[in-house]
Amino acid sequence: MIRESAVALLSSGLLLAAAGARVWTDTTGRKIDAEIVRLEGEQIVLNLKGKEVTLPLAKLSPDDRQFAGEWQKTQPPGKASPVGTFSLCGTALKADGSVTTVQEPLSAATLKKFAKADTKPAQLKIAIALPAGFNPAKPQQVMWVSAPINNEGERKRGNIAAMDGFAGLATQAGWVVITADTDQGNPRLDNNQHCEGSDLAVHKQAVEALAKVWPASRSWKFACCGFSGGAKASFFRAGELLACELDVVGIFAGGCNQDMTASARAESGFRKASLKKVRVFISNGKSDDISTVDQATKLKESAESEGYGEVRLELFEGGHNFRREEFAKAMAWFKEGTAK
Repeated sequence: MIRESAVALLSSGLLLAAAGARVWTDTTGRKIDAEIVRLEGEQIVLNLKGKEVTLPLAKLSPDDRQFAGEWQKTQPPGKASPVGTFSLCGTALKADGSVTTVQEPLSAATLKKFAKADTKPAQLKIAIALPAGFNPAKPQQVMWVSAPINNEGERKRGNIAAMDGFAGLATQAGWVVITADTDQGNPRLDNNQHCEGSDLAVHKQAVEALAKVWPASRSWKFACCGFSGGAKASFFRAGELLACELDVVGIFAGGCNQDMTASARAESGFRKASLKKVRVFISNGKSDDISTVDQATKLKESAESEGYGEVRLELFEGGHNFRREEFAKAMAWFKEGTAK
């Protein structure tokens, strides 16, 4: 009798491990036929017709939640996803402020945009940092980082080279921090020149990669940041995110001497009316000889004429420097705007 029970228990465990495919029911009664891939904290990842779909466990029926818990127990060590762990493009992430770089092949649509380009990339690269306590089932604020491109070396290092300057402070303030490149570097050219739409295509794929694991990310709040040439690039980045129909709430422009909004709109084709929700925080040193006070003032006037919701110019004692305290002010101001 004991032996039969043990065999039955072993068989049920094997069946459960093999029965990842099932008809799942959510709390409203809707059903989908999919296979469980993994659990990520309070989320479940399912394979639906060859594509990974992420859903909050709380939206599944009690029976399905119980099944998912039992299924995870059957997974070999290292394959089950403990509570509080996450992944992007198949790479594990830690919610501790550390920066992780992940990769996935460029899609056919993205590769097509590089047909006339000198560079021929093959991979999308995303650097991402998650704040402590990150929960993708809850609304999040995302800071998208851009780097300057003053020469070919900076282009090859890409936007990822600027992550360390922003990620620590932003994740401490509760922001997800992200940026995107290709395996050949920044998809833009020197001095922020565009390259046959490839920059927009790369960032659209990055947005899709984010939504693939966290569908709710399409409703999160996004801001863009950069210093010097990276600040100018942030206007392009904001335009690309707006073109992806994301909720962009802010741009931090440190040491920036030019408004790139008109060029960004020409490239991305976003609606000008969408700028009404975007706050622009301009930070500039009083003795900056690269981005002078006069240029910063003209940037403010230009941004206001473009139709941004609010534009703020902050001057500090010093030259062409990135000031952490100014960036902290900007993040708080962006959050304040979303609370209205």
